Amino acid sequence: MLRNLKQTAAGCDGIPAWLLLSCSLELADIVAHIMNCSIGTGKVPSHWLKALVTPVPKVSKPARFSDYRPISVTPNLSRITEKVIVRHWLHPAIPADELLVDQYAFKSTRSTTAALVYFTHQVTKMLEHNDYVRCLMIDFSKAFDTVDHVILLTKLVQLNIPGYV
Repeated sequence: MLRNLKQTAAGCDGIPAWLLLSCSLELADIVAHIMNCSIGTGKVPSHWLKALVTPVPKVSKPARFSDYRPISVTPNLSRITEKVIVRHWLHPAIPADELLVDQYAFKSTRSTTAALVYFTHQVTKMLEHNDYVRCLMIDFSKAFDTVDHVILLTKLVQLNIPGYV
């Protein structure tokens, strides 16, 4: 994973991606040990929990905090550890693709473009046999701001994921 690291900004730990990339062979065992210790104990290094946040305006003349989109840059080692956890524990715990055929968000092989192509295809197919098609569009952009953490944790506990993860 170090060898395939993309050139991104360093997080607040100050470790640049180019260093991890160019010294990946020498650092791999050390980084793996740190990650394994973190995952195995369920304790995340405190500097991995911090991010450099840059507010980017969503509107031309921002007047409130909600008019900004926070862009967070987390440490590279934190991001790599997150990828390991997602790949080894979360993806295997998610139901098979056959159950989520219309799911596009948060799937590595799906994108907004793919969702729009699928939607356009379905509407076009329906228009071949119908005079019109009705579509209901729902904006879920704020949905994750209102997630009940107790319910989320209850559902996570039901997955086949070790408690320390």
